Amino acid sequence: METIAVGDIHGRADLLEGLLKHIQAHHADAQVVFLGDIIDRGPDSKDCLNMVESELARNPASRMILGNHEDLMLRFVDGGSASSKSWCWNGGLNTVASYGYKGYDFVGEDNFVLLRDELAEILRTEQASHIAMIRNAVAFFELPDFVLVHAGIDPTIPMDQQDPYKLRWDSKALIAHRDPLRKTIVHGHTVTDSRLPEVHVNRINLDCGAYKSGVLCAALLASEGRPSFMLSANEGGKIRVFDSPAAQQLKIAS
Repeated sequence: METIAVGDIHGRADLLEGLLKHIQAHHADAQVVFLGDIIDRGPDSKDCLNMVESELARNPASRMILGNHEDLMLRFVDGGSASSKSWCWNGGLNTVASYGYKGYDFVGEDNFVLLRDELAEILRTEQASHIAMIRNAVAFFELPDFVLVHAGIDPTIPMDQQDPYKLRWDSKALIAHRDPLRKTIVHGHTVTDSRLPEVHVNRINLDCGAYKSGVLCAALLASEGRPSFMLSANEGGKIRVFDSPAAQQLKIAS
């Protein structure tokens, strides 16, 4: 079975729609693994979650990995207003707006925007399928030659000993590691300088900063050789999906 890893989407339903149509037309049997950060910052988080939900239903082998932004949403849903500040800081208000909810934000005593407890209950009930999907998201996904994760790993310890919090929040140790690993790590979370996918000796970064760059990246992971990339790009208001048959045609980081 082919595996396609999809980088950080951040509410760009326009880019995700084109990418998924391409995948379903040309790689219908592939398992699609979303690397997390489906939501926030961009304008259409609700629609993005709907599309992810549809893909998971279409192919039971597909998976969603929990990103730090989904983690922030769950903190608010479970903890109410007191747990909403970080989500608001990080684009959560855009997600709330995508659901059509208005009037639930306020400024707290410390002059930071918060969300009301009532909204947490509304999300739990009216958006129950989305919340359940996020709760069921996995911490990482392992293949014979690759490990797919949202942010990064600690290269010094086995995968079964990794801290789930760091898998979705901390990329520093992986990015600083310069030596080959037993398996190539496929991740997002940290936007590439090139705004294109970047291949390193031990990792592949698929976060092209879609919410502001207009480029959403996916990688077709082959068991042998380099992966190929699919980019859904917003150019002149039109969505264009194209294949890069070899990583050499993109930026290869040294």
